[in-house]
Amino acid sequence: MDRDLASLWIGGQLGEIEIASIHSFLRLGHKLIVYSYDPVPNLPRDVESRDAAQILPARRIVRHRRSGSPALHSDLFRYALMDRSAAIWVDLDMIALRPFRFDSPYVFGFEDHAGSVNCAVLRMPRESQALRALLAFNEDTVGTPPLLTGFRKWKYRLRGLGRGLPIDVWPWGSIGPHALTHYLRETGEISHTMPVEAFYSVHIGQMERFITPGALTPAQIPDSAYGLHLWGGLMRAHLAQHHGGQVPEGSYMAGLIEQARRDGITV
Repeated sequence: MDRDLASLWIGGQLGEIEIASIHSFLRLGHKLIVYSYDPVPNLPRDVESRDAAQILPARRIVRHRRSGSPALHSDLFRYALMDRSAAIWVDLDMIALRPFRFDSPYVFGFEDHAGSVNCAVLRMPRESQALRALLAFNEDTVGTPPLLTGFRKWKYRLRGLGRGLPIDVWPWGSIGPHALTHYLRETGEISHTMPVEAFYSVHIGQMERFITPGALTPAQIPDSAYGLHLWGGLMRAHLAQHHGGQVPEGSYMAGLIEQARRDGITV
């Protein structure tokens, strides 16, 4: 089944990771919609731009207080997208290897063999009980992360004078993969999860394979893979710390960037 693909971009120009991701979808013939609250200066011309406020009106961008990352807002947005559109959400650090055509109304995959579900690729039907639970989160949420139990949960409530704490101080992933996994298990919808190989055959702990020359070749990627998650935040931090922000030549990532350039899609 063909569905539009959609994402959200917050923060100025797209970088090489995002351009490579967008290119991978366009070359497979997908329609890609990128929502934003402000114009994206270098959005490729074949990508449809839409106002993010159509999906999630916002007084402010919700950011993790410690890191300043807008990942929290991205989580809220993708759940609203499930409720207000038929599109499949894709992170802009996902590389498509074959068309994202799925018969199931549920599209998400395990990120590891321990049973954690990631939301870099996400589609849930509007009637999903797990989605309804996720939609309860908003920019003003105060409480305790769903996965916390026992002493840690009590500690959160105590620090918040019995109410808990604002969502922007919760641990990373609390309303993203952790909450998604929690509610999918609670409702039984986790049975719809695709295997690790679908999107996450390169684990986050192996991210450096993408940027180490010779460490990853197409022959090493499972034939069943629909895409590869690049773990973009971690990759950017590693490149800045160890490579002056530059992608090493001869790496898998460098090949993706070069392919996008050859097809006329550049930063």
